[in-house]
Amino acid sequence: MSTRVPKILDPQATPVLSPRERRLAIFRGVFWLSVTMFLAFGLRMLEWLQWDDPEFRLGEEWLLATHDAYHWVAGAEGFSFGAGHPMAELLRLMAEALGTYPAAVAFWFPPILASLVAGIVAAWGWALGSLEAGVSAGLITSLAPGFLARTLLGFYDTDLVTLFFPLFMTLAPMCWVMHYMLAPVHILRLLSAWPKFAFFRALFGDPVQPPRLGNPLRWQWVLILGLSGLISWWTQEWHSVFPYLIRYNAALLGFLCLCLAPPGRRSLLLLGALSYVLPALAGPPGILMSVVLILVVGRKAHLRRTLTDWKVLCALWGIVLLLMVQGEILTTIINHANAYLKLSADTRGAGAATLNYPPLAQSIIEVQDLPFSAVLSYFHPWMEASLLGLIGFCVVVYLRPGALFLLPLAALGLLSTKLGGRMVMFGAPIVALGLSLPLFWLLRRILIPQLRTTAGILTSIVLTLVLIAPFTDLISAMSQGPMINRRHAEALVRLRTMTPSDSMIWLWWDWGYAEHHFGGRPAIADGAQHAGPSLYLPAAVFATDNPRFARQLIRYTSEKNNIPGEVFKGLNGAQAEALMDRLRSPDTPLVKGKGRQFVVVSYEMLRLGFWISHYGSWNFATNTAEAGALSIVPQALAYQLDSGLVQLEGSATSIAPASINVFEETGLTCRNYVQEWFDNNRNATREDQQAFLNTRRNVNFFFNRVTGEKLAMDARLYNSLMAQLLLSDPQDPRFSPYFKLIYDNVFARVYEVR
Repeated sequence: MSTRVPKILDPQATPVLSPRERRLAIFRGVFWLSVTMFLAFGLRMLEWLQWDDPEFRLGEEWLLATHDAYHWVAGAEGFSFGAGHPMAELLRLMAEALGTYPAAVAFWFPPILASLVAGIVAAWGWALGSLEAGVSAGLITSLAPGFLARTLLGFYDTDLVTLFFPLFMTLAPMCWVMHYMLAPVHILRLLSAWPKFAFFRALFGDPVQPPRLGNPLRWQWVLILGLSGLISWWTQEWHSVFPYLIRYNAALLGFLCLCLAPPGRRSLLLLGALSYVLPALAGPPGILMSVVLILVVGRKAHLRRTLTDWKVLCALWGIVLLLMVQGEILTTIINHANAYLKLSADTRGAGAATLNYPPLAQSIIEVQDLPFSAVLSYFHPWMEASLLGLIGFCVVVYLRPGALFLLPLAALGLLSTKLGGRMVMFGAPIVALGLSLPLFWLLRRILIPQLRTTAGILTSIVLTLVLIAPFTDLISAMSQGPMINRRHAEALVRLRTMTPSDSMIWLWWDWGYAEHHFGGRPAIADGAQHAGPSLYLPAAVFATDNPRFARQLIRYTSEKNNIPGEVFKGLNGAQAEALMDRLRSPDTPLVKGKGRQFVVVSYEMLRLGFWISHYGSWNFATNTAEAGALSIVPQALAYQLDSGLVQLEGSATSIAPASINVFEETGLTCRNYVQEWFDNNRNATREDQQAFLNTRRNVNFFFNRVTGEKLAMDARLYNSLMAQLLLSDPQDPRFSPYFKLIYDNVFARVYEVR
């Protein structure tokens, strides 16, 4: 006796609709997709209240929230290698159409595109089971912490499209698969017809005739698949992850045609799949296959028979295989994998000239390893909901073959434990659909017949109230504000008028892109050049306590045409370290150099002091580094400049630091109590000196009265060039022979290298 499969696990056949019903279905779809995008945008704009701060604007321009956004803004303005990239061109075209400037578009566009992602996920929900249930899936995806954190106001970056395009470019092939192929449950039922697999019958029910039939080569399907393939091919211009996803989609489509085709239709589906696969892999030339397939439809039965011959199909799919491995795709895959493995050192060169540079990856938050519990919390603040969504997605895959296109996104999301936090966004639609669709099927099963038509609406209401509404406060709490403060941006703007256009600007790479936009000058390092020599050289300059060495290194680099890779070209570790020692030596004559160089230091750099000193202290001979100590103090502190004491508010215990430095709107106050005591007690005995030093801690406090931020650092960081150029008198004889101050607004300074 067989066990009948519950209806909740039985995929529904696609109904045949009349023209009027089809129009109503389209109108209904447009309505609910619009509702999804409107709600997603409205919820995301709760963040806007956090930006009501004059410190977040430079004049009328909103400062942006991520470094890479300035790369695309500068590219839209025609500066740097970002010019011509689709991300930059999109900014430029929208700015021209709206009569505004690219930075304004970059500020407002992220929540708009994130709302479009919500609409795409809702469309996936529609195709996989329920349009109304897809509303909640779209909202959950748009508000998932891992996606929300990368698409807030001012976050104009490729993260906006790395989730949008994988969902958009597979929407058509997913619908085609859903319409003409079997679900995994059908395959298991067919297996139950075999005597050796009779045990499947008890689990999955009797074999049934697949409900989905029809012509998979209808010209409308072929045209849509061809255009989707062309869009997939075009996405490779946007981000390096898309070539991999395209190849997965092509391989998956072929696999589904082989394994999930209804009896007698395998060759027809393999032919139809080429209308998507060839344009996706070959671009415009591949669209010719779609044209051929359109010609196959109708009276060209003999041509159809020819193209569905297995010899012809094998030849065509052989071409697909060649396209999948052409070029340097395999090498690129290996290189990108190594970039996320965070090796112990960044190795450049070969043979005797091999150099190990300090590795960068673990200092970048978005690529740092995450524990599994943290990954789940980025899918949804409630880890239980994330787990339930992952389990539910397994149910969706079991019932809907089209969901297999989402498997690489699920893999990337779960592999955030090794690939870094940036990847968690890919798990958002997986969890969202895994929560909404199974709940919809469950409600369809348990509700009375009169309410079953509203099961999708009930699903979205339940999930919205339970999983979304309680976390609306999370949106404003996650707002990070701009990645550059107003005064730092002001200093960069001054570069346009105070420096020649061919100047080289030395600043930390985090603000290289911002300098491209505000200053319009080339920078020694930026978001694309922040590894190997491009990482080490500015770090060595800013981390050193030897101003002459910093000047020498900058000038020496200018003699190499300001190309960091040329500084150590052909050198091994011992030779590179010998070069640095020679530049440090006071006996080495001053390097003349070429052109003019400028150094920008800012308060913001001090927060990164630990990493800058780590990279800057790298020893090529031993492959080791020794970083300074830095703490960003979260507790409330009170300080007394006269007595030189710092006290935790509410505590009777005081700390006597080596120095207190206060940054205010009106100016900078620096009190170096150790130096002051030694200046006032030049005749003190060694015992007196030691007795005084025993009363002072080797810690230096920095108080930012504008932002309320508090830093504490050791002597190594305090004496570094990045700190002392910001704190010291520009006429200090330690610095004046090598650096000339040309701009100062307390929080940022610009020096010309003499």
